[in-house]
Amino acid sequence: MGSGPPKDVSARLAAPLTAIVLVGMAWYSLASMRIGGNEAYLRGVGLAIDDLPMQIDGYFGVNRPVQEAAQELLRPNKLLQREYTHPITQTSFSILIVHCGDVRDMMGHYPPVCYPSNGWDVDGVSGEAIVRSDGGPIPITRYHVSRGDGSMEFSRVIANTFVVPRADEPLGRDDRALDNVTRTRWSSGLGAAQVQIITDAKMDEAVRERIERSVADRLEGLIEAVSLGREGEGEST
Repeated sequence: MGSGPPKDVSARLAAPLTAIVLVGMAWYSLASMRIGGNEAYLRGVGLAIDDLPMQIDGYFGVNRPVQEAAQELLRPNKLLQREYTHPITQTSFSILIVHCGDVRDMMGHYPPVCYPSNGWDVDGVSGEAIVRSDGGPIPITRYHVSRGDGSMEFSRVIANTFVVPRADEPLGRDDRALDNVTRTRWSSGLGAAQVQIITDAKMDEAVRERIERSVADRLEGLIEAVSLGREGEGEST
């Protein structure tokens, strides 16, 4: 199994790690005029996020509190911040899912922007895909990030993807997916979701692959809920 920092250190890092994107997005939201979306649609997306199981392949989840300031400033439609731990191996990973009702709140606020602004170095970036057991692949950008204080170094691997309200192309590995949504007034008003699967960089690669696939297999409900726009959506209006 994978190795990494002591469990108590990892636990202390879990909230700051997943809060990084939220804080950056919150500041951007102050300058953003929101577009009203369909309430039933937004409710359905929130329910789909809630449906992510608390147990995934032997890993048990614990929801982590969201910083109140970030919650008030960002006002996301739905936000999930959860850490999963295997009770025997003590291997853990984190999931961050955030859906904003205005797609502009998501633009420019994802790992290559928010992590460096909070003291993390981006050591590697690669475009990949997570192959699901059932369903098509999920395109991701994989970020290797690290930071240290001279006495201790921490490193993480983040698998990041966006889910947007386009029935023809609901997934994207970078902010180009968001750009496509903003070209249409109707879909822009429905917002977008961002999903991060965060693992320790020292984790065994086979373990990481199984975790990412297990999480990806359980995202179908979210993908369907977010992409429930209009067939053929994407034409400029």
